[in-house]
Amino acid sequence: MYLGPFYFDTKELFLILASIILTLSLFFGWSLWWFDKRALLTITILMLITKGLLPSIHNEAFFILAIVTIFLTLYLPIFQVVLFYFLSFLFFRLLKVI
Repeated sequence: MYLGPFYFDTKELFLILASIILTLSLFFGWSLWWFDKRALLTITILMLITKGLLPSIHNEAFFILAIVTIFLTLYLPIFQVVLFYFLSFLFFRLLKVI
């Protein structure tokens, strides 16, 4: 499904659903154990944008990058996690892993 310059596949629908649920949890004050809701929402939106702009991404390598990035939100501030995500994504693209 094309929406402007973005291409959404069925895999991106999970990210959209996760973003909606995280937004609802922020609005209603639901608690998430161990995780910061704002950091997860930020990472989810960044993943949705990068996955939507580049439909030719290999899903396995992107999945590993996503899991590592999400678990880094447990230990690091959001700026460092976003920096890690973008640098890893850049290096994966340069090395043609993704």
